[in-house]
Amino acid sequence: MGPVPLISGAEALVAPGRIHPIFLEGKLLPLQGSPAAELGLKDGQVIQATVRSQHGQPMLVLQGRNLPLPGLQPSQVGESIWLRAQGGTLVPVNAQPLVSRIASLLYRPSVNTELSQLFQPGTLDELLSKVQRPDLQAQWRGMQLSMAQLTPGALRQAMMGAMGAEIWLARGMHPPVPDTKQLLRKLIAEINVSGNADEEVDAGVIEKLTQAVDDIEASQVQAVQAQAQQEVLFSMTLPFADSNPVELTVRRGPRQDGEQPVLTVNVHSKTEELGPVWLKTQLMNAQQIELTMWAENEAVVAQARSRSYLLGDELRAAGLNMRAFSVVHGARPSEVSDWTPSGRGLVVDVSA
Repeated sequence: MGPVPLISGAEALVAPGRIHPIFLEGKLLPLQGSPAAELGLKDGQVIQATVRSQHGQPMLVLQGRNLPLPGLQPSQVGESIWLRAQGGTLVPVNAQPLVSRIASLLYRPSVNTELSQLFQPGTLDELLSKVQRPDLQAQWRGMQLSMAQLTPGALRQAMMGAMGAEIWLARGMHPPVPDTKQLLRKLIAEINVSGNADEEVDAGVIEKLTQAVDDIEASQVQAVQAQAQQEVLFSMTLPFADSNPVELTVRRGPRQDGEQPVLTVNVHSKTEELGPVWLKTQLMNAQQIELTMWAENEAVVAQARSRSYLLGDELRAAGLNMRAFSVVHGARPSEVSDWTPSGRGLVVDVSA
């Protein structure tokens, strides 16, 4: 199995009217010659093409190449067709469900919303206590961080786990830490099997768990898409045993005019002592740092301003220069994300 090009343009995904019913196998003849081999595709891999009109005749456009596909009709111009590599050639397949799933994750408006609620202290613990799976309970305890004993190593492990087991398996490596998504899926399966008396309650719980899984997968799909666009974008929610979860987003735009792109790290936390706090860190030229902090608690704002010099000293000791540190009293204003998925180069393994 291997990754294959999946989406050639975001427009085909965001405009539902442009994705017409995909042709079923057998209704269109295979492409002549050996285009699959020329494109470096292995048997079972899938690629998207579009139908365009050339001199009044429908042609298949595949990675900039115009290819004749026997059976195309003029009425199909503008539609998307999915092709599977088979014996060196490409055969039309039905990939509509796959496209819909990827599209819904790639353009999911709010990532980690449900997951953040599920990671509130005690919430997932209560759900796990209702199933006879002490192994899952132990796995969840091992995944939770401690705010009182947080270390860079523990944070790194948690971020590696948030990447998902698929990343490590695709590299031929064993996942280094437990996978939250797999834990949630096992819990969903256990609830389905146990069949408690209150089926309505179970249905609501399963829906929330499923939405949390979608949160994780949306983050992973968007991370893959950003990488294909020569960018970095990854969002995760870190669970804590002794505190509310922390939402973390890492963002780096594409290189422009030879300049080093800015790396931005956004952190959102909320505790009883400090209230909601947002911290935006921007790293420029690998050494220059600009920080912006928003806090609703006036005492937190005053404390941050009075101790900003201590943070500057620590950064200098680490070889970094804090160019600016702004502390704002109030909630962080809503921002429109400057990242837009183009759909270009997104890869997914659909061979089995």
